[in-house]
Amino acid sequence: MKEQQQQFESVIDSHSQSFMKIAATYEADHKLQQDLHQEILLAIWQSLASFKGQSSLKTFVYRVAYNKAFNHVAKHSRGPKHQDLDDVHVCQTDGPEQTIQNNNTLANLMVAIRQLPVMQRQLITLALDGVSYADIAIITGLSLSNVGVQLNRVKKQLKSIME
Repeated sequence: MKEQQQQFESVIDSHSQSFMKIAATYEADHKLQQDLHQEILLAIWQSLASFKGQSSLKTFVYRVAYNKAFNHVAKHSRGPKHQDLDDVHVCQTDGPEQTIQNNNTLANLMVAIRQLPVMQRQLITLALDGVSYADIAIITGLSLSNVGVQLNRVKKQLKSIME
């Protein structure tokens, strides 16, 4: 149990911002983002005991996080729709004008990403987090070459949405 707790704390220290980003790309409502983030953390905690080392720990926890986000969206898509777009917060050391511009750009990107189908959201957020194509393939169950093809399509689609 102690080892699992240390492993969990290490995962949270290393990837907490990524899990928040995942929640933000799957949910527009700030409260639902927080709920989803907590659900992701709980799912990771519960699944760490089943980690067998067949992939990297990072790949394993990303897969758990994306599965939880997908299930969360599926569950909430049957319920009432939330149309509120909360602010996306970015910590910057730049001046206030640059911070506002960065927040607006990030908020626009999040709005555009939320318009994509769930699988495409998953691909682009993994890529934006710097996850390798090989790890994306493991997480999503796609072939390595299909990851590249799909990501190129998603990038083109995002570009057209944002123009």
